[in-house]
Amino acid sequence: MEKQNEFEKMYSKDEFSEDSDDIFEDDFLKDEPDKDNVNSGKDIVDNKEEGLEYDISKASRKTKAPDRINLDGKEVVITDVKVILPKPESEWQLSKKKTVRYKSCQFIVFYDNDGQREYYSGMKVFPRTVNGVEKYSEPVIQNNGKNQASMLKSVYAKYKNKRPEEISMYEFLSFLKSKPKALIKSKEFEYDEKVTNKNIVVKFLG
Repeated sequence: MEKQNEFEKMYSKDEFSEDSDDIFEDDFLKDEPDKDNVNSGKDIVDNKEEGLEYDISKASRKTKAPDRINLDGKEVVITDVKVILPKPESEWQLSKKKTVRYKSCQFIVFYDNDGQREYYSGMKVFPRTVNGVEKYSEPVIQNNGKNQASMLKSVYAKYKNKRPEEISMYEFLSFLKSKPKALIKSKEFEYDEKVTNKNIVVKFLG
């Protein structure tokens, strides 16, 4: 079973779940870094002077993303997945107990049905200082199945007959990149007093 790094240990706590109770502050202080799984000094966020050039031939021909349509009960193929890191200048957010800082990533899953995509909330990065410079940890997802990204990881874990804790981020994202078939359910989610129906994967097929 793959070891957790210190950020995965933090993020496995209920403090970051949208519908969980607060936890004790001391729980975070007990976690020690996993030296075998610590990121090297390699940048996770592209340096402004050394960023990769964007291939404009791959730019979208559409003026905006398609409107969300209800895919409830439909089978789809996941055609792609993207993780967009937060901008370096964006503000850090504080966990419920105000003990840990984090930023949210965009985790986008693309379906083959009419160009549909879904944004799964719940993937985050934490601050990490390398040679006196603050950078990001690797993106992490909770293993408790309580936010959207965590729910999707739990669906994959069930498909592979594993526990979520046994699945690395690389394994999970590589599977989503492999164009798997999936069953979709339309589910309601509330945020900032607004209710949105999202097309969420509830089962992988085949």
